[in-house]
Amino acid sequence: MILGSFASEKELMRAVDALRSKELGPVETYTPSPPEGEHFILKLVMLIAGLLGTAAGFGMQAYATGISYPIDIGGRPNVFWPAYIPFAVETGFLAAMLAGFIGFLIVNCLPTLYDPIDESDSFRRASLDAWLLAVRTGDPDRAQRVMDILRRLEPVRLEELAS
Repeated sequence: MILGSFASEKELMRAVDALRSKELGPVETYTPSPPEGEHFILKLVMLIAGLLGTAAGFGMQAYATGISYPIDIGGRPNVFWPAYIPFAVETGFLAAMLAGFIGFLIVNCLPTLYDPIDESDSFRRASLDAWLLAVRTGDPDRAQRVMDILRRLEPVRLEELAS
């Protein structure tokens, strides 16, 4: 694994573009804040899950009181939709939160109990002020090409970690 530390986000993104264009392996970034211009699909997934959860909660109640077990109470219609709204909204919230939690775990590759990058001194600064780039490759040829490309981009620090 090759780990490069850069002084700014702009330099990091230039290195990411250079490495991705060469297709030398998966490129991971570790930054103190989300990179500018990155659009995360997690918000959309949560919205869709929330809307589907709301529709499912509403449909479940409408089926139960309108088709499966209709009861005539005070002349109200069997499907009395205003009574279904609180439960439908709550099931929508629950579905959105579950989708967000599971999506967060998937996006961040969690739970990962150990990763060789944890041993790096540079990685410890990633949450503070370091802009890190990691390329995982098992091929020594590719690793050497990654090192050459990163050296040309002049990182603050360049490390090769055993994987």
